[in-house]
Amino acid sequence: MDQTTPVSSDAPAANVVVDATDDVVLPFAIEGMSVRGRLARTGPVISDILARHDYPPAVSRLVAETLLLASMLGTALKLEGRFTVQTSSDGPVDLLVADMTKDGGLRGYAHFDADAVAALGTETPTLEQLTGKGSMALTIDQGPGRNSYQGVVPLEGDSIAACGEDYFRRSEQLPTLIKLVVAQSFERDASGTADGGWRAGGIMIQQMPEDGGFVRDLDPGDAPDGSVATQDTAEDENWNRAKILMETVEDHELVDPALASEQLLYRLYHEDGVRAFPPHPLSFSCRCSQDYIKGVLEGFGSEEMADMHTDDGRIEVRCEFCSSTYNFDPDEFKGS
Repeated sequence: MDQTTPVSSDAPAANVVVDATDDVVLPFAIEGMSVRGRLARTGPVISDILARHDYPPAVSRLVAETLLLASMLGTALKLEGRFTVQTSSDGPVDLLVADMTKDGGLRGYAHFDADAVAALGTETPTLEQLTGKGSMALTIDQGPGRNSYQGVVPLEGDSIAACGEDYFRRSEQLPTLIKLVVAQSFERDASGTADGGWRAGGIMIQQMPEDGGFVRDLDPGDAPDGSVATQDTAEDENWNRAKILMETVEDHELVDPALASEQLLYRLYHEDGVRAFPPHPLSFSCRCSQDYIKGVLEGFGSEEMADMHTDDGRIEVRCEFCSSTYNFDPDEFKGS
């Protein structure tokens, strides 16, 4: 049985068990309601991932939001393999990828046209300006020999969070509210040099069916264009109250390193009672390696590898996720 930490209305804030650990997703339930949620607070992990790339600020925020969404949804699953959130579109940022392994290992990257992003002329462009038209796919890869599950929704709405809500509305028929916040911070080191880091925080709540099951009238990958699933789960008074309270969360509360997750949950739901479950730790994890990249290259032909040759005749491959560079002698692939 899972250990839980009750945060009830009869406990003063000073008695709440505070876990100041960063880079975690904290599951919670609002007592007396069929409402469950996830609260993600990240700092070092997001900064580490973004520091590996030279992204414009607007692209960094988009990658961080996608990583947040992947971490919250991925930890909600009994995951044995990998959970991936991927967008594909026709805008300046035509590809976003964020994935998470069952042990909380995160990685992500974006493919974009730097000139097109710069031409937008603003540091806070809209999602549509950045991505254009396209789709968001959420994929559960359970590993070799096991079936994968994928849901696809249009890349619509004003944010990555809105796309996540749309997924649950269309596919799972679960009323869902998601808020994602990303902020850049600047701290000075001992020499006085400013060092920009990133913080990100997200919260989501869902109204669960009374029987604990799921209603899935439409398969997310098979639904006709324009189809919207019929909501069989009524939005009752408890759900409306949970939504109203979550909407009071301010951006700075989600990214404040001095505000522990339990304290934030207490602020929101102490009158109703809220129970926190064991947190899921997050870390940066890339699965590339010299042997893995070599195995991928062995499936290429000589003409495909010609574009990978450096001036000195070696083959060079760069991992899009972690920016690590791998070099090979072309003779290793003779006869492949």
